Amino acid sequence: MFEKFVLGKIDIENNILQQLIESIPEEETISKKIILTSDLSDFTKNYLMFDYSEKEGFEELSSKISRSNKLYFNYTIRPRWTLQTFLFNNFESRPPNDILKKINLFTFYSFYTEAIKGFIADNSQIFITKNEVTSIIDHTNKAIYEKLISGISNAKIKNFFLQIFILKYDSESNFNLESTVPYSFVKIFLDDKSFSDLEKKFSSVKGITGETELSLKDIIKILTDKYHLQEMIPHISKTDATKDSPAKLAPLNDMKKETEPIREKLKEDDIIISGVKEIDLKKDEVKKKSTDYPGLNENDVVTENIKQQDVPEKTHSARLVNTDKKIKEPVSVQNEETIIPKEDDKLKGLFSEKQLEKILSKVYRSDLIYREKSFDNLRAYKTWSEASAHLKDLFKVNNVDLYNKDVVTFVNILNDYYKNKE
Repeated sequence: MFEKFVLGKIDIENNILQQLIESIPEEETISKKIILTSDLSDFTKNYLMFDYSEKEGFEELSSKISRSNKLYFNYTIRPRWTLQTFLFNNFESRPPNDILKKINLFTFYSFYTEAIKGFIADNSQIFITKNEVTSIIDHTNKAIYEKLISGISNAKIKNFFLQIFILKYDSESNFNLESTVPYSFVKIFLDDKSFSDLEKKFSSVKGITGETELSLKDIIKILTDKYHLQEMIPHISKTDATKDSPAKLAPLNDMKKETEPIREKLKEDDIIISGVKEIDLKKDEVKKKSTDYPGLNENDVVTENIKQQDVPEKTHSARLVNTDKKIKEPVSVQNEETIIPKEDDKLKGLFSEKQLEKILSKVYRSDLIYREKSFDNLRAYKTWSEASAHLKDLFKVNNVDLYNKDVVTFVNILNDYYKNKE
């Protein structure tokens, strides 16, 4: 279902791109002005401007259009997961400027993006961690939930699901109370926010499946408890989902069965839904170096969001942290290297011999005395705020590459160490 829907959107915009190419002289390239005045969606225009190059031809631009639509789709129905994945990719922390540059791509759900921007503005940190951003999003979701259920109304519900309907109908003016969206979109949207009690209201209605087309009117009735369980929703049966939508949104016709597998792949600059015909991977295969994700059906996507929130990742430069459990002891890096067994030096004991060598070279300019003095300071600090200020000055003086994977690992481990002390 998802694959067919997104590919339909991509085809529409690729046709627009082809017309743009044909409208300019052969020796010319597509300028920013041509893109910005085209019929491409606003999100795609913004995405193309994100990393624009005049040398790009049809193939390069078409590839970006594909990534843009897949990112837009993911962000619309599961913003929490998308922000975690897109902003951090395979890292547990990123420099603030990198986060700010990427987050500007997202022009809606501003309550998330503005909260993240505000946090960065108020905290002069050298790195922003995934856990910090996740905490901001979760706090925002709690506020959204309280506002929604406090005096829940038709207008509040419509505004809450507005982007889900715009995903299908392009603009608010194109849909009404009778307009429908697949229940699977609604379910994933609620699960991404952990609004389980709202999702239960839908699951208690007999006959609803992932392919069920729910009208806005039905959604309002269910969430305001005006729907009687013994009655059948008019849209329970499979319908032509495009009957009240613009003709160009035909991709929702002819849905495949609810359990159709979806594979998701992640790159540094996009979130991709691809290859429904590929063979599913086992979950333990996700831990390989490849960035491929396991085949997911609609229910699996929801389950992943509920139980883990993140798709399992393997990274060379940042260790994954289980945010659900309080780790009482300093966290050691879990790899095949030998950890230094020093009972009297917990700080240095966090790192393997190989890691300490890389830290010495890339952070301390191979000056052993310099490193030991810095570590003495770090041992004395009680909070991450103190340690972060020290590292910020250190990195500035030594012109340290903040994007180097060994430096990122160094910061991630120290961040965990101090957070667990506080």
